[in-house]
Amino acid sequence: MSSRPTREELENFLMTAGLSAIIAVAQVLIENPLISSIVIGISALAITAIFIRSRFGNYLFSYFNLKSSRQFHERSDIQHLLIHQTRDMCIKMMPAVPPYEAPPLVQGERALPHPLIEFHRSKIISLLEKEARLFQTLVPEGTRVWTCIRDRRSDDHYHTFARAGLYNPHRARDSQPLHKDNSRIISRLKDSYRDGKCVIITGAGAGPQVWEWQENDKYGEDKSVMLGAVITKSWDPNNKTWVNNKLAWVLGVCANVENAFDETHIPLMQAC
Repeated sequence: MSSRPTREELENFLMTAGLSAIIAVAQVLIENPLISSIVIGISALAITAIFIRSRFGNYLFSYFNLKSSRQFHERSDIQHLLIHQTRDMCIKMMPAVPPYEAPPLVQGERALPHPLIEFHRSKIISLLEKEARLFQTLVPEGTRVWTCIRDRRSDDHYHTFARAGLYNPHRARDSQPLHKDNSRIISRLKDSYRDGKCVIITGAGAGPQVWEWQENDKYGEDKSVMLGAVITKSWDPNNKTWVNNKLAWVLGVCANVENAFDETHIPLMQAC
């Protein structure tokens, strides 16, 4: 099965066909060789100029598109820093509150999420649905995108609290929690937060060096994954320092296609 010609191949064909047609017409209708050569030369220059202008326009568009992308990244980095500083200032101005802690683990029972996020489960799912729709517009056509959030519980593991988007509902029965210290993914995410990025790109398609095999990998829905760190902390006004720093939530955007996410998606993930 033959592939469709590229735009460049089509342009070259049209240019060659146009020049051939002009030469043939000029040779038949213009008897004077000098005038015929002039007409052919001018026509060739005109067609060449048209195609050069078209190519130059594409390069110009690409340049401004790249410049706009860089500006977007710069603005996003500033916005990300602004959000952090605003949050820190608000926390400092608030009265002291108890640190974020999940309910104590009861022997023989399953670790439970924090009562506040359980109370707002429907609202959190609604937010996850909007995030999935947002990233759905930025991935290759036909890609299935879904989102999830993991919360740290009293057993020192991050459990999947909620999902939204285009995912297999049977994932819940095979979901595996990630340990706060023994998980490579969690460690990388913490390092990313310390570097001020707060986001990592991983996924089953990226290989074992950046991914931990999960039973849910069999569904093929996490070939490309972007994870964001949500940190909680408290301000100690007496010692003028931050205390109770904890990676409380892990926000995830997942796709069933490898390399669906790249560095250009990180600023948007930071905003989420």
